Amino acid sequence: MNDLLQTYNQLGEARQKQLLAYADELLLMQKLQGSNENLRVWKEQIRNVSTWNDADITTLEERIKNMDNWKIPQW
Repeated sequence: MNDLLQTYNQLGEARQKQLLAYADELLLMQKLQGSNENLRVWKEQIRNVSTWNDADITTLEERIKNMDNWKIPQW
């Protein structure tokens, strides 16, 4: 850690800002990677709770596609 601080202090102001921006980017990537893993686990958990099977979903998708063809009764 001491080496990092010494190196940072040897940099000019512009390079210090660049280094800090890069460190922020690394932290953000680390945070997003963790949240993506949590999202994947969450999706698997939700998928396992569903009572719908593939046939139910296929039927629903077919009916949605044909929704524009429905005849609405005239009054």
